[in-house]
Amino acid sequence: MDKLNQVLERERSEVIHLSKQIFNFPELGLQEKFASSNMCEYLQSKGFTVTKGVGGLSTSYIASFEMGEGGYHVAFCAEYDALPEIGHACGHHLIGMASVTAGVMLAESLKEEGIPFRVSVIGTPDEEGTGGKIDLIHAGVFKDVDLTMMFHPGFSTEIHVQSLAFHSFEFIFHGQTAHAASEPWEGRNALDGVIQTFNSINALRQHVKPDVRIHGIIKEGGLATNIIPERAIAEFCVRSSDNDYLEQLVEKVKNCARGAALSTGTELEIKKIGHSYEAMKSNRALGDIFQESLDELNFIDPSQYEEGMGSIDMGNVSNVVPAIHPVISLTDQFVPGHTVEFAQMCNTDDAYETMLLAAHAMALTGLKVVKDKELQEKIRSEFEGN
Repeated sequence: MDKLNQVLERERSEVIHLSKQIFNFPELGLQEKFASSNMCEYLQSKGFTVTKGVGGLSTSYIASFEMGEGGYHVAFCAEYDALPEIGHACGHHLIGMASVTAGVMLAESLKEEGIPFRVSVIGTPDEEGTGGKIDLIHAGVFKDVDLTMMFHPGFSTEIHVQSLAFHSFEFIFHGQTAHAASEPWEGRNALDGVIQTFNSINALRQHVKPDVRIHGIIKEGGLATNIIPERAIAEFCVRSSDNDYLEQLVEKVKNCARGAALSTGTELEIKKIGHSYEAMKSNRALGDIFQESLDELNFIDPSQYEEGMGSIDMGNVSNVVPAIHPVISLTDQFVPGHTVEFAQMCNTDDAYETMLLAAHAMALTGLKVVKDKELQEKIRSEFEGN
């Protein structure tokens, strides 16, 4: 604890400064050159070996500090992409620098323990878009990781976070143009296919489980009112907290579109969008250690509200390695994420202190696990379902 405190106080001003710079220079997913390069430069200055562009993503990185061979490997996931127009309204500048700080704190503390270890900070781009962590999973980046952590700011505090798995699709209907007044019978209305898909999905909602979310938009619906639309597109996102149930649900949603195409005489093209996110499998044993660490740091939870579930690519990570994704509240007010108000709240002194608190708790959690074989076995046993 003394060493962790010393490192945190030494690094405090620099990491807050870096986080503020990232906040003031928001970058969309896969464009986060400023954030990624500054994090890498800082980690290199602290003795980490940095590899950029892992998994084929230009703004990803893995920074590692290793002593000895075969040591326990703790990784912290860093996010740093922003949202269109509203910038860091999800607090990724806090998330990223909390993980970077935790990595430095843990590595510096373990150097004095005389045991083999590896600490990594994994830079994961585009969480808000395609889900960069999934590309990194496919590239084998998490293959030799023993556990991984990150934190997320919010308006509530939740240690054992759950999330919704999701699939996203485009339903593209192809019809036949005709004059909508003089010869409408010659046309096949693609927009009718889209509308009937919405109607069928609305009917389906009565027969799905309470955690399910199905939401869509019309991306393309025709060119003019006097032309029967030959092409129309609907985009839908389908979510559930159950990975297996989601697969069943997706097939039902697709059947709604297939039935709409049949009834309107149109042809249907189904196009999958991006990666599928899996539901979060939060490791309770690891989460309990994190909660214990928060308590030891005298954290007082200010929150009075509960947040709903969204979808996170950390869910996919949690299905290949023991992981936690705790949310720590910045406020006692109801301030939802992805809003201008949340972005403003994420650039306050209290927000940066919460970032450092999260880093401290993650580093302390990692320190406890690396030094305790029984905790390591307990975390692994839970992950493997034993």
